[in-house]
Amino acid sequence: MPIWLETTALMLAAYGFGLAIGWTIWGRAPAPDTEDMQEKDTL
Repeated sequence: MPIWLETTALMLAAYGFGLAIGWTIWGRAPAPDTEDMQEKDTL
C-alpha cells in the first residue's frame, strides 16, 4: 500500500473520530429561534 494512501486514510479516520468525539461531548447545538432574534432587534 502506498504511503500517501495510508496517510490520507489515517487523516480521514482521525478527522471522523474527532467529529464523533465532539458531537458526543458537546452535542449538536439547537437552531436559534428567529422570532426571539427579531424581538431583540426591535427593542
